[in-house]
Amino acid sequence: MTQEKAKKRGRPAQLLQIAELHAFVEFLLEKRDRSELQNQVITALQTEDFNFEMLSEAQQILVKEALKPYREHLKLQLLFDDLSKNPRQTEYEEKFLELYKGYQKDTLDPAETNILKTMCTRYLSFKAHKLELSDLELYLSQLQKKEVSKKRTAENHRKFELGGAVLAAFKELGIDISNDTPKEIQNSIRNMTKFHNNVTKSKIYQEVEKYKNGYFERNKIFIDVLNGLHTWTKEGVTLTQVEIQKVLRKNNE
Repeated sequence: MTQEKAKKRGRPAQLLQIAELHAFVEFLLEKRDRSELQNQVITALQTEDFNFEMLSEAQQILVKEALKPYREHLKLQLLFDDLSKNPRQTEYEEKFLELYKGYQKDTLDPAETNILKTMCTRYLSFKAHKLELSDLELYLSQLQKKEVSKKRTAENHRKFELGGAVLAAFKELGIDISNDTPKEIQNSIRNMTKFHNNVTKSKIYQEVEKYKNGYFERNKIFIDVLNGLHTWTKEGVTLTQVEIQKVLRKNNE
């Protein structure tokens, strides 16, 4: 009698519903990149017609393990659907919705995904225990500070990388900028870019473009054409000198 009562009081073995397993497999089949574990789970469930009790003990363990991220996904999805119905959201809810949209598009990095999950857990706990809104606002404030710090760090890292790229480019060009100020280097880059743009807009360069599509080959031909034009002479005066004098006279008018 006592044993029978103890049995009744004991926790019954967990039975997973067939409907949930069907939905779980459908979810996995929609994924582009499935793990070996997920493929094994799909095969095991389909073989046993989604009857969890028919699986071996090892297969049951695999299914339970694979179900964890799926149930986490459902929790996020349900909260997103629930909050989306509200005509007005708090700042915390807006942040969750924003992150979830990135989660849907698979654009969140691991840290952002963890933030999304934490926000979901805290929000559900807040609702369940009817906590003060200030608890959520405090977490959101801490989160925003971390995001600002992360953005600043990323920007500084980007500046460092760009600085290294500039130094490497000048070194490859054989230009010594060791004594130049940042402003002088900035002016050098701007002036070189302007000159390059003006060259590519010139009539000679545009004529070369009609014959060659490759950027480096076009540039080589352009220089060869300029040097070739310089060989044209009349009475000891080159075509280049004639054009220079013409431009100088025009500018002095």
